[in-house]
Amino acid sequence: MKTIPDFVTEIMSRSATPALPLTRLVDAIAEETAGLVADAERILREIRSRPDLFRVLDPFIGPWRRATAKPGETPSWSPDTWILGLAPSTRESSPVSARTAESLRHLGSRVDENSATAVAHWVLLVERSA
Repeated sequence: MKTIPDFVTEIMSRSATPALPLTRLVDAIAEETAGLVADAERILREIRSRPDLFRVLDPFIGPWRRATAKPGETPSWSPDTWILGLAPSTRESSPVSARTAESLRHLGSRVDENSATAVAHWVLLVERSA
């Protein structure tokens, strides 16, 4: 039986970019599992349990996220949390796109996850490369 990290690894291997927003990943997992695993918190918890395979980058970290919402409430505006696959890509692609994806993976694996600015800059690079 496949685990959530197995599904995420497969989805990431088919992706053109080395990272995906959590919302898109949740939708893709729901499609592949026929809706059996749809809880974003559970998926995120399983992904965080495998730091050897994935890195979770949140561009909106800090006290302001908590200040805009009550406990258990989602803020009115919140950028996506991104999941970075740390395994090298095996997807067939042009040399330019393969090099770009590997550069983004390298930068994402070393970005300061406690710096909202650094993560936001990395997210902009990923979005522009897609």
